Amino acid sequence: MISIRRSSKEDIPAVMDFISTHWHSEHVLAKNRSLMDWQHGDEDGYNYILAFDEGILVGVLGYIPTRRYDDKLSAKKNIVWLALWKVLEDYQSSMVGLKLLKTLESLEPNSVIAVNGITLNLPPMYKALGFQVNELGQYYLANPDESQKLIQKPEKLCLACPISGRASLTRVDYCDLETMPFSALKTSAFKTIEYFKKRFVLHPFYDYKLYGIVLDGSLRSAIATRIADHKGSRVLRIVDFIGERSVLGDCGSAFQELMAEQRLEYIDFWQYGIPPAVLERAGFHKVDPAGEIVCPNYFEPFIARNARILCCIKGNLEKSFIVCRADGDQDRPNRL
Repeated sequence: MISIRRSSKEDIPAVMDFISTHWHSEHVLAKNRSLMDWQHGDEDGYNYILAFDEGILVGVLGYIPTRRYDDKLSAKKNIVWLALWKVLEDYQSSMVGLKLLKTLESLEPNSVIAVNGITLNLPPMYKALGFQVNELGQYYLANPDESQKLIQKPEKLCLACPISGRASLTRVDYCDLETMPFSALKTSAFKTIEYFKKRFVLHPFYDYKLYGIVLDGSLRSAIATRIADHKGSRVLRIVDFIGERSVLGDCGSAFQELMAEQRLEYIDFWQYGIPPAVLERAGFHKVDPAGEIVCPNYFEPFIARNARILCCIKGNLEKSFIVCRADGDQDRPNRL
């Protein structure tokens, strides 16, 4: 008899052993309890839905609700990001995977259900479950003053470089975001200042930095970033965004100054929802996953190839909805 319930603290050793045995023995959540506690721990339990057969764990569905970072992101503003979803092969015909999802939906009523980074052969399954399938684009901006050791390209092609703009970047703390006009914050209905604080400023493992985008003397938006490096080469990854999206098009000069100051080879920005024309005004180009320019995505470990990130969304969303790299568990440590 299959029983399904939400995880308690006492279940976590079994969950980590399940991940190690049935997913990957080197998976960071199979080895690092501190990361497991931070990413999935909650005040009243752990954010996993578990399936048992006579006390034996046979299926898990991890999730990350955005309300864990800010209580104001409740009900229709809460997005539940699915994480690791695995059912033992002998139980897949019993629809255990679907039962895990239905149990989660009953525990998180009125929430948007989403997943960032699905396996490329799974869109038909998600569509059958009522999800919309979209794809994040990887946009990059190269530093013309640094030799490119990480990006690969044929000699005939030129890399995308910054285009002059009027905006400036300034390091900010989360409390500085309170000076952002309400009209700008309103365009990011599913992200808040408190969310940025707990998701990035207080992250226990990654050293995220926030930059405010100032235009005409006003703080109009902000980005969350972190540095990725490989053999001495440094890349700035924009992992999240809040505020007025149009001002990103005025950041070309500001991004060039930042790259020069920090000796960065390039900046990349994985996102869905910001019009390509906005980023192109600053000089960003979109990476073609099958194209001749290779802009690496994986740094833990480093893999010199392009990637694709598909996201699936189920529920009512505003047209202004933006998905970035840090949504879900796409931007988490793989090595600790």
